[in-house]
Amino acid sequence: MYNHLDQSWKSQPKLMSEATLAASADRISEYVIEHQLDRIAVVYHGGEPLLLDTMKLIDHAKLLRAKIPPSTLIDFSLQTNGVLLKENHILLFREHKIQVSLSIDGPESANDRHRLDHQGKSTFAETEAALKLLEKYPDVFAGIISVIDPQNDPRSIFSFFAKFSIPQLDFLLPDANYLTPPPARELDPDIYIRWLINCFDIWFDNYSEIKVRTFDSILASLFGAPSETDGFGFGDVSLITIETDGTYHDLDVLKITGEGTHLSKGSVYTDSLEQAISSELVSRHRNLLKKEGLSIKCRDCEVVDICGGGAVAHRFNEEGFSNPSIYCLELKGLIEHASKRVSEQLSAELESSNVLLVEENVVKEYEYVTGISPAFAYVLNAFKTTQGVIFRRVLSYCKQNNVYENEFKSRLRSPELESKLDTLAIHPAVVAWTEVIEKERMGVAMRSIDGKTLPVDYLYITNNSLPTNWPSFQSDDPWLRLPFGDKIYFEDKGIVERGWNIITEALSLIKSWKPEILDEMQLISPEILFIRDLEAPPDRVVSFSDNSVPGALYVQLTRLGEFIDSSDLADSIIHEHRHQKLYLLQRVCPIVNADYPLVPSPWREELRPPTGLFHALYVFVELLDFWTFHNRNSKISKKARINCKRISEQLETGFKVVESCDLTDNGGKLLALLKDKYNSLIS
Repeated sequence: MYNHLDQSWKSQPKLMSEATLAASADRISEYVIEHQLDRIAVVYHGGEPLLLDTMKLIDHAKLLRAKIPPSTLIDFSLQTNGVLLKENHILLFREHKIQVSLSIDGPESANDRHRLDHQGKSTFAETEAALKLLEKYPDVFAGIISVIDPQNDPRSIFSFFAKFSIPQLDFLLPDANYLTPPPARELDPDIYIRWLINCFDIWFDNYSEIKVRTFDSILASLFGAPSETDGFGFGDVSLITIETDGTYHDLDVLKITGEGTHLSKGSVYTDSLEQAISSELVSRHRNLLKKEGLSIKCRDCEVVDICGGGAVAHRFNEEGFSNPSIYCLELKGLIEHASKRVSEQLSAELESSNVLLVEENVVKEYEYVTGISPAFAYVLNAFKTTQGVIFRRVLSYCKQNNVYENEFKSRLRSPELESKLDTLAIHPAVVAWTEVIEKERMGVAMRSIDGKTLPVDYLYITNNSLPTNWPSFQSDDPWLRLPFGDKIYFEDKGIVERGWNIITEALSLIKSWKPEILDEMQLISPEILFIRDLEAPPDRVVSFSDNSVPGALYVQLTRLGEFIDSSDLADSIIHEHRHQKLYLLQRVCPIVNADYPLVPSPWREELRPPTGLFHALYVFVELLDFWTFHNRNSKISKKARINCKRISEQLETGFKVVESCDLTDNGGKLLALLKDKYNSLIS
C-alpha cells in the first residue's frame, strides 16, 4: 500500500506504542462484550509485524484474552515475509495460539522480482527457511499469500510449493484500479487472463491436492456456496484496520484508491469501535458489497453472482467505485474457463466410466482433500446433472396438470428460477418432493416411515423459495418433515432460539478443527433440523440422515429436558454430514458389489448390510480425527480422550469385518484410505 496513492503512513509512527496497543485492547473488548460476540479475528499486519518486539505481540494477545470473556473465541494471526521469523518465535506463537501466514511468491526467481530488501538483496533464503520452519508446526502455519506476476511461470510456482505441506495457497492479483492500472497489462492486454487460465489448468490437472483459495472459491461459487475471499462474491464489511497511531481505517487495501479511509476521524483514544463501524464510510463500503451497489454493467453480467463485481478497491476511478473491476476481463474469463473445465471433466468421466469406474485419484482426493476440491466438484456436479434431469421431467409432468395455469407456468418461466434450477433441484426438500411426484408419474404411491401415504402436492414448487445459504436451521418446509411422519418430534423454534449458544459453540468447535468442512456443508448439507426420536431411550443422543432427503441433517438438541453439550452436537453434525458425503460419492462410485449377507457391527446390536457398516467406518474415522484434535483442548479434553479410546476400539473391530465383504475396486481403495487415516491418528 505504501507504493500507491495513500501516503498517510508518512505522518504515522513506524511502530505501534504500548499505550495504543493497550487502548486498542480496551476498545475491542468493549465491543465484544456489548455485542456478546461468539468469535472474533485479530490480525497483526503491516508493514512487517515482526519488526515490533515479538513479546509485545504476545502480551497484546494475552491482554485481549484477559479482557474478553472466555466464551468468545479469538482467532489470532499475523502476516509476515518470514525474514525475521525464528523457531523460538513459532514456539511462542504456538503456545499462545497465534497462527502465521507467510508472504512468498514462489521459487527464488519468482520471489526476487518484488521481494528484495532495502539494499536490493534477495530475501528468498530467509523466507524459504521460514517456510520450512512453519511446515514443522502445522497448528501454527495458516497458509501462503502469493502475489501474481504474469512473468513468473505458474508451473514452476506449483512445482516449488508442492515440495511443502501448505494448508492453503492464496494467489492475489496485484493491487490496481483505473488510476493505477495492473503492471505490464498496457503492453499486453491479455497477459493476466492467459496466466490465470494456464495456472488454473496446471492446478486442476496436476496439483489439485493443494488448496488454492481463489480457485476453490470459484468452484464453490459455481455450485452455489458463498465465496471465501473479498475478490469474489458478495458479503459484508468484516474487517477494519487500526493504524500505528490508533486511528480507525477501512480495509487496508482501499488505500490504493487514495487517502480517505479514516473512519469517523477518530481513534482508539477518542472513539469506540461502535462509532467507527457506524461511520458513513463503512455504510458506503457495505453497499458496494451488494448487487445494487454494483455498476449497471456488472448487474447485467451473467457471472455477477460468482464474481460479485470483484474486489471493491479494483473498481475505483476518479469518479468513484461505480465501475466493473479493473480485472473484469480476467475474472469473467477465469470463471467461464473453470466452469467449462469442470463440465468437460464430468462429461468425459461419466462417458468413459459409465458412472461406475471412478478414477482412483478422484476417490483419494474426495476423501483426503477437505473442502471444494475438483473431485468434490465432480461428484457434486454428477448429482446435479442427474437430479436436474429428473427435476425437469417432473416439472414438465406438472405443467400438464390444469390446476396451475398461469401461476405455475409464469413461476417456472421466470429468469430467476430458470437460472437456479440445477441448484434448486438438489435442495433436500425439493429432492424429497421430486421423488414423490416422479413415483406418482409412474403410478406408485410413496409412504412415510410410519406408513402414511405422502401427499402429491403439485403446487409446492410454485411457492418454494430458492435455497438459503448454509446453515439453515429448523426450516418449516414440509418436505423436510413429511417423509418421517409422526415418529420424529421436531423441536419448536423457541427451543432452538434458547439453545443458540450451544449451536454456535458446536459450529465453532467444527470450524476450529477443519474450517473447510463448512464449505462442504454449505453445498451438500444445507439444512439442519433439531429433533427428538420419541421411541429412543431418553438418555441417548439421537441423530440421523436419510438419502430420501439428501442434505438434511437431523440432530438432537435437548435430552431429559436440558440442552446437550455443544461437543456432542458438533459430533452429531459431523456424523450426519459424513453420511451425506458418502451417499453423494455412492451415486457415481458404488462401494460394494453385493449388500449381503448381513454382518455384525460394533455400533449396532442387530446385523447390518455391508454398506451400513462401511458408512459407520467412514463416519467414525472422521469423528476420531475430530476428537483427537480436541484432545489438545483442555475444555473438552477429558471427553475427547474417552471418545478416542471408544471409537478406536470400535473401528478396529469394524475394519476386520468389512474386509471380508464383497467390495468394488473403488470401495476397496476407499477402505484402504480410511485405514491409513485411522493408523495415522492412533500412531
